[in-house]
Amino acid sequence: MVDHEETTDPVDRVEVAQLGRSHGLAGELYLRPLSDVPGRIHVGLRVVTKLDQELVISDVRPLGDRLLVRLEGVNSMEEAKRYSGLTLYAEPLDEPPVTLVGQLIGKSVVDQHHVAHGVVVAVQANPASELMVLESGALVPTLFILEVEDERVLIEAPEGLFEL
Repeated sequence: MVDHEETTDPVDRVEVAQLGRSHGLAGELYLRPLSDVPGRIHVGLRVVTKLDQELVISDVRPLGDRLLVRLEGVNSMEEAKRYSGLTLYAEPLDEPPVTLVGQLIGKSVVDQHHVAHGVVVAVQANPASELMVLESGALVPTLFILEVEDERVLIEAPEGLFEL
């Protein structure tokens, strides 16, 4: 299972995948992408683990509805087993198609009526949608984001969102 913690630091690496169990004798591993960016997992991608161990993806191929990957220097089932279960991190994309969690921290949340609701102090994982945690304690699903600007996050707030 992937650790999703509250994020309050600027983003220098993002989760891109989690390695599963080994497959076959040649050192392949099942891989579960954690990014919805097409082509994010590719040959030559440099990734790191939580312990800053650098790995390079040397092969990617589909197997049914899953992906199999090979890592540079991993050539046997025994070697592959050492990497099973690891979460892989990579540099953020230059122009990500989605807003990264670290880009929300410190920005003011403003609704479609130009009402400011406070500053984002953290982002919490939630199965339906990540939640922006405002300094007031209010929780705002990231699904409501319309635009992220330099100093603010513009949202479309449904009626009653801030009434508690």
